[in-house]
Amino acid sequence: MDEKSNKKTIRLAGMHAEMKRVLSAFDPIERAGFILAVLVGTICAISLVYQVNEHFMVAVPSTGGTLEEGIIGTPRFVNPLLAVTDADRDLTSLVYRGLMKVNSEGELVPDLAEKYTVSNDGLTYTFTLKDAYFQDGEKVTSDDVVFTIKSAQDPLLKSAERVAWEGVIANAPDTNTVTFTLKQPYAPFLTNTTLGIVPKHIWSKISYENWAYTDYNGKNAVGEGAYQVKSVVAGASGIPSYYELERSKAKDGLKPLIDTVRIHFYASESTLVAAYKAHDIDTFGGIDPENAEMLANEGSRVMTSPLPRVFGLFFNQTQAKIFADKNVRQAISLAIDKAGIVKSVLKGYGTPTNSAIPASSEMAQNDAPSLNEPDINQAKKILEKDGWRLGTDGIYEKATSKKDTQRLSFEIATNNTPELTQAVTLISENLKTIGIEATPKVYETGSLNQDIIRPRKFQALFFGEVVSNQSDLYAFWHSSQRNDPGLNISSYVNPKVDKLLEQGLATLDQTKESTLYASFEKEIANDIPAVFVYSPSYIYVTRTDKTGITLGHVATAEDRFSGIESWYLATSKVWKLFAKK
Repeated sequence: MDEKSNKKTIRLAGMHAEMKRVLSAFDPIERAGFILAVLVGTICAISLVYQVNEHFMVAVPSTGGTLEEGIIGTPRFVNPLLAVTDADRDLTSLVYRGLMKVNSEGELVPDLAEKYTVSNDGLTYTFTLKDAYFQDGEKVTSDDVVFTIKSAQDPLLKSAERVAWEGVIANAPDTNTVTFTLKQPYAPFLTNTTLGIVPKHIWSKISYENWAYTDYNGKNAVGEGAYQVKSVVAGASGIPSYYELERSKAKDGLKPLIDTVRIHFYASESTLVAAYKAHDIDTFGGIDPENAEMLANEGSRVMTSPLPRVFGLFFNQTQAKIFADKNVRQAISLAIDKAGIVKSVLKGYGTPTNSAIPASSEMAQNDAPSLNEPDINQAKKILEKDGWRLGTDGIYEKATSKKDTQRLSFEIATNNTPELTQAVTLISENLKTIGIEATPKVYETGSLNQDIIRPRKFQALFFGEVVSNQSDLYAFWHSSQRNDPGLNISSYVNPKVDKLLEQGLATLDQTKESTLYASFEKEIANDIPAVFVYSPSYIYVTRTDKTGITLGHVATAEDRFSGIESWYLATSKVWKLFAKK
């Protein structure tokens, strides 16, 4: 023992002897009181230190945990070129990445791309790739990008992405650069580049005819996304019960905080909700407003995001001549209680609207047509000034000749979903208050599309349109699209609108684009080819303790995962000084 240690031992022995001497001077009661006082003091000191420590520490996101997500449907293709169902796209969005992505704020930003440039004529897009890797360790190169695009374009593959890439020429000047050459300027083109990139070294060895039959569409999927497939667990029938995904092992920077994501599959919304109530899953989305309201009332956390969809009443003048009269269309617009429909049918999970462009779209204008309360008296005045008179049954009618009388009556076709049938019922009730008879006609989805919408065999149609970008507006409102397979279901014709839509599709100037679509909205509001009623919200449900799960911009269901890299289930405590701002 060295001299220093020896002195320390002697000092401790002395302190111990002194303590014994002090305690021996106390009688038993005094000794007990002293010991108790020392214990209380020690506990108080420890408590004080703990409180001070807690005061200066905060909880921060940490790695770990398993996310149990439920969806309706069963995936077949975890492949960006073959994905067709919501289940396919959900998994594909986690496993694959594109050159660009839509972030949780709804902004289009580089993903696999480091940067990009656009030529002055808007015809050539040049992308520089990041130092990114597939989940099997192979580097992502421009050859993979070109291979992906040429595969999408090949008719043998029958990819749903073929239309988006038709006529685009993809080239790879070097391993880190990709160029796309367009035949004409196309404003929404960058959205196309969110397509996931497949590894050429795997898929080039498989003929297009056999792409659908390989395990690379499932348990052996290889992408470059935040997660990769770890296992596929099937039930007794052989149908997958869930996919288990783990954090990607790719060497680049995508490192999400949640260790494992399990995607469970259910046949219907009722079984999905039942699984949530049984605590088999903790998160799910895309449910109807009634279930959302019920779960919110039971204490679940319900998050929403406006969808780029507009539901409205579309008029068909060729099937119902009364709609050729703008006064009739205007009276209908004044009678519909849009806010009431959102409250009653959507349980508040939506927004009333007067515009063909959803408020969540980047094309929406701040000066879009304002939303007014229903005005029954004004609606009746417009009709009566136009020559309509109330009949004995309370429905307006107008004499068209000495012998003939036209009744203000029409049918509203719609889908047999609860939301749409309830909305049409309320619209019918609204119109009856101003003397218009509107009879709901409900159809099954396939029959509605094939027998009613495509041949335009309806008088009025209550339906929804998805407006994600400029090409959608063109498809719904340009006169060239008024016949099947076009989507201009009101058969609307306005040369000025045609020109505005053509210019909007070609311009890359955001200021000019805003001016064009403001003019478009004014023309539509003036002509009233349809009465726009509401835009619904995407609904996402989690348990209240899952505070690390957030919902950003959602255009399609898989967008709910756009910010998954920052989601967390676990936390750890650190001093505030060391917490990231």
